[in-house]
Amino acid sequence: MTDSAHIAAPRDRSPAYPNIPLKAAVDRLIEFDAHFKRSPARPEKIGDAWGIKGKAYVDRTAAALRYFGLLEYQGSGKDRHIVVSDAGKAYLRSAQEETKRNVVKHAALRPKQIAIFWNLWGTDRPADGASLDDLIFKHSFTEQGARDFLKVYDATISYAGLTGSDKSIPDLQGGAPEDDPDEIDDLPPPPPPPPAQLGKVKVMEGERELTTGLLAKDASFRLIVSGHVGVTEIDRLIRKLELDKEILADPDDLVIVHNFSVWDAGAGDYVVQPLKSPADRIARIGGEIVPDTAEVVKRTALDAHGRYKPPEGEHKSSLPKTKDGLPRL
Repeated sequence: MTDSAHIAAPRDRSPAYPNIPLKAAVDRLIEFDAHFKRSPARPEKIGDAWGIKGKAYVDRTAAALRYFGLLEYQGSGKDRHIVVSDAGKAYLRSAQEETKRNVVKHAALRPKQIAIFWNLWGTDRPADGASLDDLIFKHSFTEQGARDFLKVYDATISYAGLTGSDKSIPDLQGGAPEDDPDEIDDLPPPPPPPPAQLGKVKVMEGERELTTGLLAKDASFRLIVSGHVGVTEIDRLIRKLELDKEILADPDDLVIVHNFSVWDAGAGDYVVQPLKSPADRIARIGGEIVPDTAEVVKRTALDAHGRYKPPEGEHKSSLPKTKDGLPRL
C-alpha cells in the first residue's frame, strides 16, 4: 500500500467560513446601518440593504457579518430580527480611528477557521500550493473551497493589518454563529447587482419617431412625438430643453450640509462635530444629523473629505422649512 493511500480524500463540503473578506463585510455593515437606520431588520428583508435577491447569497452574506461579529440575532421565531452588534456599533459610531482599528483587528480573528490558520501561519503564510494542500488534505476543504478561503483569509489579514503581536487568540470558538451548520456547501461570493436594463421605448398609436442620434459614446436619444410638429413646435422644444438644462445644472453645483454627531467611545456619548457634511457622508460614517442645521452651499466649498467649514464671520443661513419641518429646496 502506498503512502498516498493514507491521505484522506477531500470532502464535498468545506468547514464553514465567511464567504466575503472583512473589508467587504464592513462595507455591508455600513450599508445595512444606512438602510435600516438602527432599526431591527427581519431576516427576509436584509437583502434590500445590499441589492441582493438570491436567498442563499443573502443568508451567506448575513452569516459572514455574524462570523466577524458585526451583526447578531435578537429574539426567536416570528420575533427574530437581525441587529448591529456592540462591536458593529463601536465601529460605526466611534469618531476615533484607533477604536475602529481595534474593532477591525478583533473582528478579523473571530471566524474560527481564520483564527486557526492565523495561529498556524502567522505573518509567514506558506506558498499557495503548500497552503492549498494543507487545507485540502489536512483540514478537509474542497479544492474550490480552499481557493476561496485563501482569498478571504489573505484579504482579511491584510485589511486588519495584523502583525506577530496579534497572534494570541483568546477564544477560537467565538466566531462561528452557533445556529449556522458546521459545514456549508461551497458557493462563490454573491455577484454584483446586474445593471439596469433599459428596454426600447415602444411607439404607441398616433406617435412617431421624429429623430434619433448619439449624445455621447454611451448615450443616445429618440424623440417620440405626436400630432403636427413644425418650426414653431421645434422652437418651443429648444426653449424647453434650455430650461431643463438650467434646472438640472443647479443641483450639481449646490449641496445641502448639516451639523452632525458621532459616537465617541472615550466620552461615552455622541459628540457634535465642528464641521458640517452632506447627508450621504454622515450616513456612511454612522453619524446622526442635528435637526434644523441644514445649509445650502456650493459643492466646491467642501474639502477633500466632503466636509464644510463656513468662512470666518460668514452668516450661516439655513434652508427655509416646509410645514413638515423639512428643508425646502
